[in-house]
Amino acid sequence: MKRVLLLLLLAGSLLPACNSGKQEKAKSDSTSIVVPLASTPYYYTQLKGAIGDRHITMQLMKTAPNLYRGYYCYDSTGVPISIWGSQDADQVKIYEDNSNREEERFFGGTLNDDGIFKGVWHGDSTSYHFELHTDLRKAQQLQVFYSADSIRLLPSFAGSPLGLASNSIIWPDSSTDSTLSAFLRKEITGDVHISDPQQFVRRAIDSFVTSYRIAAKDADTSDIADGQSASWNWTTESDMKVVWNTWPLLVIEKYAYDFTGGAHGNWGATYRTLDLSKRKVLTPDDFFKPGYKEVLSPLLDKAFRKKFHIDEDESLDQSLLVKTIVPNNNFIVTGKGVAFSYVPYEIGPYALGQVTLFIPFTELKSIMKKQ
Repeated sequence: MKRVLLLLLLAGSLLPACNSGKQEKAKSDSTSIVVPLASTPYYYTQLKGAIGDRHITMQLMKTAPNLYRGYYCYDSTGVPISIWGSQDADQVKIYEDNSNREEERFFGGTLNDDGIFKGVWHGDSTSYHFELHTDLRKAQQLQVFYSADSIRLLPSFAGSPLGLASNSIIWPDSSTDSTLSAFLRKEITGDVHISDPQQFVRRAIDSFVTSYRIAAKDADTSDIADGQSASWNWTTESDMKVVWNTWPLLVIEKYAYDFTGGAHGNWGATYRTLDLSKRKVLTPDDFFKPGYKEVLSPLLDKAFRKKFHIDEDESLDQSLLVKTIVPNNNFIVTGKGVAFSYVPYEIGPYALGQVTLFIPFTELKSIMKKQ
């Protein structure tokens, strides 16, 4: 259902669109920066405040018209929680992904141009008021660029299937030091020579449109006329999110979803943990001593059992495609611990979705290198 809603929101804005959340600001003073949350078309910001008496930090992004994504964490635990939501009039509802499918957990409230998000959080069979304020101290400033397009499989046919494409990226703010900016652009694009975000955000869109036009040559028009055309409603959706942003650590997510016919689409998220001070991508080998995998696997098994309520006497391969979970390089670091993330089919069936397992630093002392 969430996937359907996201696609409907994107489909509602199919005219090609490009914009950015540029803000005029003094390069040396990030404490005074406020992103206008109501009027800026697309943006990234960091918000801090509390749900009840529990302090949180939120990485909030507007990545498409009326579409919000990001992460938040309770400051006491540092566990990243994925969020997504939409806007109806002046009301914003932002859901959090959680393993308890019997109860929704969400933020409902308003965003204003003073950089404040306030309202009521619902979850755990209760509710709490919250008020979050812009706080970009110690955070890397970023912009968001978005583009979308659509194409008919058969332009002259009124009932033609559609190809839908959207892409959203982050980009270093213009105030960023040139060396750091070059490092970030390379990690975002994969190519040190790319310097134009507008062109880069369109690249995936244009590639999809070209592929769809080529595929249309093999379409069976008789099937389409009979209404048997669902497999030609192709979709590609890409975006980037901020998971953690406290100097010198910046963690970004690159998400992609593609449907080109078949039983279901393919999707997954990859993560990059960046040390901005060293201009370096961090891997588990940078954090842990040799032999760490043997220590981490039981901890990952334990984290999976806890997250999905699996009894100790139940073999993991009754729920997964593996008997034990081995750490990979899809690696997240926060101020309180690390997480390893596994795309669909990597350790479990497609229906399980992407599995992200967090382990606090307190359980990792024996294998951590001195930083």
